[in-house]
Order: sequence, then C-alpha cells, then structure tokens
Amino acid sequence: MNDTPPPAHVPSLLEKLQTTRLPLWVSLVLLVLLAISFGWYKFALNRTETRLEEERQSMTAQYQSDRSALIAQVRQRAETQAAETQRRFGQALAWAVRGEMIRNNLDQVDQFFNEIIKLEGVARVILAGTDGKVLVSSDRKFLSSDAASLHPAGALGHDGIVILDDAEGSKLMAITIMGLNARLGTVLLSYRPSAVLPDM
Repeated sequence: MNDTPPPAHVPSLLEKLQTTRLPLWVSLVLLVLLAISFGWYKFALNRTETRLEEERQSMTAQYQSDRSALIAQVRQRAETQAAETQRRFGQALAWAVRGEMIRNNLDQVDQFFNEIIKLEGVARVILAGTDGKVLVSSDRKFLSSDAASLHPAGALGHDGIVILDDAEGSKLMAITIMGLNARLGTVLLSYRPSAVLPDM
C-alpha cells in the first residue's frame, strides 16, 4: 500500500484574488486609476479623430484646389486650340473668297456660304463689300442691306481675322478679304461656340 498523502492543492491566482480582501483604499485607488485610464483613452481617441478630420479636410481642400487648377489648364488649352482652329479656318476661307472675288465669281462664294451654314452652330455668313453693303449672304433677305446694322459696330473695321462678341452669346468672326493692294471686303460669320468644357 502506498501511504503517500495526496498532493496539496495549490490555489491559482484567480482563487487567491477571490479570497483576498483588499483594503478599501486600494479599491478606491484602482477605481481612480481605471477612471483615469478610461478618460485618457477617450481624450486620445477624440484627439486622434480631430486630427484625422483636420487632415481629411486639408486633403479635400488640396484635392479641390488641384482639380480646379487642372480643369483651368485643360480649359485654357482647349480654348487656345479652338482659337487656333478658328484662325486657320478663317484663313482658308479668306483665301477661297479672295480667289473668287478677284475672278468676280460671287456665285461660287454663295456656294461656299451655303455649305458653311450647314456646320453645327453657324447662324449666318455674309460677305460685305468695301462700302459695307452685303454682297453675298447665307440668308437671302440680307442681300444689299447694310452689314453694320446686322453686327456690332466696328466689325467691318478690323484687319485680319478677329473674333468678336455678337448678339445673345454668339460670336462673330470678322475676316478681312485683301486683294493685291486693297481691301476687297469682309466676311462676317456669326456662330454659337460650343462649350469647351462644362463646369465641374
């Protein structure tokens, strides 16, 4: 027979804590420490949330600023390219009309204008002589009328190719037609420009 006594029960830490009576002041200190820890946690959490919100607002503002700058650059490039395209179109039209005017072939100019008026946004095309009278028009009712009464004052006085504001948000391209030594007339093309970029 084995007479060894059973091993003594070793209490666990949890059992020791359950059986140990803490003095009241230790409990109060632990409670205060717990409250301080919880308060510090809430303070740190609020501070972190505030900092993250400030960073988010800063990044949003920076994004909006960068986006606006990029849109402005794209709009400026598109407007520059549109102006260059209009200038080239005006130059080609000036040479074509000049050739037909030198040959006194206004019927061919009329055919040019009938094709141009089919382009999207084009409202009217007229050819005014040096006296300001309409020689050719995409709209027959303006023939022989005074071109200055149809468009802003001074539209006939420009040299080269200029873009002016016309009535009700439309634009006016004034194209000087030059002969060898003198001005032959002016083409006035009224059109509504398409939006280069919509507002975003």
